[in-house]
Amino acid sequence: MNKPLAYSYVRMSTDNQLKGDSLRRQTERSRQYAAENNLELVEDFKLEDIGVSAFKGDNISSGALGKFLEAIKEGKIPKGSYLLVESFDRLSRQKLHASVTLFFDITSNGVNLVTLSDNQIYKAGEAEFGQLIMSIVVMARANEESEMKSQRLSAAWDAKRKAVNEKKLTRLCPAWLELSEDRKSFRIIDERARVVRQIFEESATGLGSFIITRRLNDQGVFAFGRSTGWVQSYVTKILQARAVLGEFQPHTKQNGKRTPLGNPIPNYYPQIIDEDLFLRAQFARRKRRIEGGGRKGAALRNLFTHIAKCGYCGSPMHFLNKGSGPRGGTYLKCRRALQGLNCVATAWRYPDFERSFFSFVKEIDLAEILKASSKKSEILMLDERAVALTEKKVELEAIRERIFSLINTAVSVDFLSGKLMQCESDLVAITQQIADVDNQRKCIREQKSISPNELQFLIDELQQMEGPDAFSQRSMLASKLREIVIDLKLEVEGTRPLQVRYSTLLNVDGVDAEERNRILTHIEKSNQNFQRYNRTFNVTLADGVRRRIVLKNDNPTDIITEVLIDKYGVVTGVDQRRRMPMILPTSSH
Repeated sequence: MNKPLAYSYVRMSTDNQLKGDSLRRQTERSRQYAAENNLELVEDFKLEDIGVSAFKGDNISSGALGKFLEAIKEGKIPKGSYLLVESFDRLSRQKLHASVTLFFDITSNGVNLVTLSDNQIYKAGEAEFGQLIMSIVVMARANEESEMKSQRLSAAWDAKRKAVNEKKLTRLCPAWLELSEDRKSFRIIDERARVVRQIFEESATGLGSFIITRRLNDQGVFAFGRSTGWVQSYVTKILQARAVLGEFQPHTKQNGKRTPLGNPIPNYYPQIIDEDLFLRAQFARRKRRIEGGGRKGAALRNLFTHIAKCGYCGSPMHFLNKGSGPRGGTYLKCRRALQGLNCVATAWRYPDFERSFFSFVKEIDLAEILKASSKKSEILMLDERAVALTEKKVELEAIRERIFSLINTAVSVDFLSGKLMQCESDLVAITQQIADVDNQRKCIREQKSISPNELQFLIDELQQMEGPDAFSQRSMLASKLREIVIDLKLEVEGTRPLQVRYSTLLNVDGVDAEERNRILTHIEKSNQNFQRYNRTFNVTLADGVRRRIVLKNDNPTDIITEVLIDKYGVVTGVDQRRRMPMILPTSSH
């Protein structure tokens, strides 16, 4: 006759218990009980919740005990089997109702429950009244103990929070700080703080963690701590740390995971980064996650990575470097054409496109970006402020979503309502500040003017830059482009691909061949006369303005047509040959 099966359930709420005798003790008791009572202990059934708390029922909702309960209800555990536990508090430390429900979920489904600490057996469906009373008392006591422990821990942290100005909560602190001997304050390590500011400044200009890490190592900047060099993960960790703003977030361990305990404590650490710079760095990092990074050469050669697209098929324009020599140079070419697929294979010389773009897209203020960073102009500071406010708005919107997610929980409705009202009020204020900054920027830009010669001088300066300064300033410029350019399409051969479409449309039955050729010849002659096959680009900016530029092929700064369409659809600009607004072709959009 087969022996009844026995399953040993082991739970420990902390990893420290694993280092001690708890696991061995619980496992040995189960083996001993099974041997003494002629049971077959199922050794290969892993029924353990290590580092999992029973106070909030995590061992049931997502742990091994919950999976065992499902197996019982699905009939996968034979009736008459035994569940061996050290004591009731290993099963549950929840409120009494939840604990009693768990007890009956086990015994009413044909499984006997054994508590090894007192050798009590609760028979499936046959538990005696006295046993039930005793089990309820034990479960209630386990919950009370956990409640008391939780309250004491919370009270201890509250007391520490109130005394933060008298004594710091822990000796641990960020690597750019050190604790005073009396533990009342932190001192800034100036050299390290300067490195942290450099990391944030470079991130805000659009550089990713990998490039920042490489630059720190190339510059011979000493890494913090015992490391022999900078690593990308640590740079990323610094960029995520709100400790640079002076905040300290206490944590606790739940289910073996480090989780926040309460709200962050402001002004706990000395602040080494202003909030605007922190927010601009987060804005740049978020955009990089969405758009991708792209390779960065020694001088960040391609400013239009992830921005420029083919005007015919919509594929990215690939940056080509053909080296030096008469046939060398750098170019932009449709990626689809590079792959040998059906699209225009003509390339656009990169320096020419860069010159054309900055000559006619006046919203990019080269004069301000190329200025020394030590002396920022009013317009550049307003641009940075606008980015910081935008990122702050994103943060507030995320907080609002988290508040909404708590509505159906046990959190007080009055508390949530107050938090939500404060968040909504902050959002209204931030939105108004963004509008005010936008108006200030618009007014300043309308008052400023620059001559064509001055603009070309700045473009020359941009294209001739070399070394670290070139990298930093071109990075800043690339970041600015990602902020304001919504869409950029290049038509390397103008409207020439439309000619193929016309030919296809006319190549149908019923159209006389001679008439067809006459029409196509007329269209071809008209297009050539009005230079519609010339290089063209279309750019749409964040303010809704769309610009179409048709260039003379022999001069990247000389145009045939410049047409602007504002967000309301109003067209301005004149065809230089016909002196009339140019109708935009539909092939590109």
